[in-house]
Amino acid sequence: MKLLSFLKISLLSNLLFAQVTLTQEQVINISNKIDSLQTLDSLNKSIILDYKDMVKDYDSKISIDSLTIVELESQIKTHEETVGLLEKKVKLVKSRWYENKYLWLVAGAVPSYYIGKIVEKVD
Repeated sequence: MKLLSFLKISLLSNLLFAQVTLTQEQVINISNKIDSLQTLDSLNKSIILDYKDMVKDYDSKISIDSLTIVELESQIKTHEETVGLLEKKVKLVKSRWYENKYLWLVAGAVPSYYIGKIVEKVD
């Protein structure tokens, strides 16, 4: 533990009291690097803000979609109930005797047959 604290103190004293000289070219390179990093940072911040806006838009779309789904599910339930009621109605409605297709077939065929026989006798 004492060794670790000694190393910390010696490192700190070296950083505080040591003097580093840089050439003009090194200073320019560091400055250019700092400028490029600042530009990248500002671009990243704008991209992050754009993504946050997109997330908000998607959240609102999700809530709208969920409301739409709930509404469509209620419409489906209503339509299913309507279909069930219509099926019951079809079962309850009975056809009348005069709605029989065979009755109308016979009612049309018999007079046609006898009219044909009458026409043969006339000729």
